[in-house]
Amino acid sequence: MRLIVPADLSSHLRKLLLSVLLVFLAACAETPEGGVPHPDMLQRQNYSDVRVMSWNVKLTSILPPDGVREESFARIVQAIDPDVIGLQEVMLPDQGEVIAQLMNRYVPLDKGGSWQVHTVADNALISRFPLHQRGGELVVRYPYPELELPDFHYGYAAALIDIPDYSGGTDMYVVAMHNKSGDGEENVRLRQLQSDVIASWLRDLRKPGHTSFIPDKTPIVILGDMNVVPSAPMRPFETLLSGDIADEESFGPDFRIDWDDSDMADARPSHNALGRDFYTWRNDNLPFEPSALDRIIFTDSVMSVRRRFVLNTMTMLPSDLENHRLKQTDVLFGGDPSYYDHLPLVVDFAIGLVSSE
Repeated sequence: MRLIVPADLSSHLRKLLLSVLLVFLAACAETPEGGVPHPDMLQRQNYSDVRVMSWNVKLTSILPPDGVREESFARIVQAIDPDVIGLQEVMLPDQGEVIAQLMNRYVPLDKGGSWQVHTVADNALISRFPLHQRGGELVVRYPYPELELPDFHYGYAAALIDIPDYSGGTDMYVVAMHNKSGDGEENVRLRQLQSDVIASWLRDLRKPGHTSFIPDKTPIVILGDMNVVPSAPMRPFETLLSGDIADEESFGPDFRIDWDDSDMADARPSHNALGRDFYTWRNDNLPFEPSALDRIIFTDSVMSVRRRFVLNTMTMLPSDLENHRLKQTDVLFGGDPSYYDHLPLVVDFAIGLVSSE
C-alpha cells in the first residue's frame, strides 16, 4: 500500500478524501469482463502533478506526411497531455524545430506559448515549461550505414526544467537517454560506458561552480530506452540506479544519486495501470520475449509517484478509447498487430512529497 505524505496535510486533506472515495466507489463495481475497474489512468489525480512521458518512436515514424506513427502520435500526446516528454530514435535534420512545430500543432499551449525542445543525438527532451542549463553528450559512435546514418551516436540530453510554483516550488532535472541495444559482451560494454558517463555527470552537477550546478534536493528523473535487456548483465542499469560506476579510473568515484544517499527508484509502470504486464517493447516477428527495455527512474527522497502506466491501446476498453479519441491500434507500429516496437511510458510525479510503503 502506498501512502502519500504531504508536508502540509491540511491543504491536501479534502483532495485525499475525495481520492479515497473514488477508489472505493470503483472497487464496488465490476467491468464487463468481471474484473475490478481502476480510475481513469489518463486523468491526473492532482492538477499540480508533473506528467512525464518517455517513448522510443523509431526513426522518423512520427513525421508527416509519410510517418507510420504520425496520426497515432498526435492522438496519443493529446490524450496523455504530458508536461515533459523524452523521445528516443528521433533521427531527422533540424529535429528540435520540427518537433516543436508538431507539439504546438497537436497540443497547443495557453497564451500562444511554444513547446521547448532540446536535442542531443537521437534524444529529444520536450517540455511545456522553460528549459535551463541544457546539456548532454554524444557518448558512443555506432554508425548505421544501412539506415544512411554513418555518424549516428548514442548519448543523452539533459536540462533543468522550470516547473511552476504550484507543482512544488522547485525545478526538476531531467536526463533523456538511449543506451546501446542488444546482448553480447560488446553491447554490454557500450551500455556500461554510457551509464558511467551519465552517473559521473550527475555527480559533477553538485559541485559548486559547475556550469549546470543544481542545488541540494533538486528532483532528478532519468528516462528513456535504457535497453535493460533481460538476457544480459544488469550492471549498466544498476549504475543508473545506484551511482556505482564501473570504470572509476576514467569517470571518477561512485556516489549515491539520490539525496538521502540511497538508490534511485524505478517507477515500473504497468500496462494501463492494471499491474499485470510491464513490458515496454514487443515484436512478435522476432525471437525475443516482450521486455521492459525502457524505464523512468527518479529520486524518491524528494518526489513520489502519484500515477504510472504503460499505454497499451490494444487492451483498452472501447468506451475508454472513445472517451480519449484513441484508436485501438495506436500503439502498433504501422498497424501491424504483431509489431509494437516500443510503448509509451507515463508517470505523474508529486514534487516535494515523499512516500512510504
